[in-house]
Parts: sequence; C-alpha cells; structure tokens
Amino acid sequence: VIGVALNGIQGPGDLAASQAKLTTLTDEKFRQIFDLLYGANLKLDLFQQHGVDRIFECRILSVDKRFRGRGLARELLRRSEEVAKENGFKVTHGGTD
Repeated sequence: VIGVALNGIQGPGDLAASQAKLTTLTDEKFRQIFDLLYGANLKLDLFQQHGVDRIFECRILSVDKRFRGRGLARELLRRSEEVAKENGFKVTHGGTD
C-alpha cells in the first residue's frame, strides 16, 4: 500500500455521541485532544450552516514516506471529493473522527 484515504459519513448527532464516549477512555491526552476537536466541530455546526443532514468526511489521508512529494495525497483527496459528489453530498469535511 502506497497511500490510503479513509472516508466516512457524519450525521447530525455523531459528534456529540463520540464526545460522550470519551469519558470512558483512560488515556488523558488522547481524551483531551479529541474533546477539543469534537467541541470545535460542534461549535461550527456545519449541518446548520449548510442546511444538510449528512456530511462526507475525509477522516484519514496518508502516503508512505517513500512516495511523498509526488501529489498522491492530492489525488486521493480529489478522488474522495469525486466520490462525495457522485453520491450527492453537498458538504465535504477534513475530519476529526
């Protein structure tokens, strides 16, 4: 594997549910980081801003260090956005989940 893009669909209650699950984690630093990220995204409220009930989220984008600098991540992101458009998504987001 040279590169990977992991995408998902986010619904209106997903961030709050994920944030609530953080209380069960024992890794304090991990919990603090994700609590901050989830909180920031909740404040943005992209669902309300854009009047949508689902968001295509680009969650993880990675390229093997031996192949970086060749535009592979840009191409993976372009193809992810293409998949989102083909499936009727009006909003795409580089995610925190």
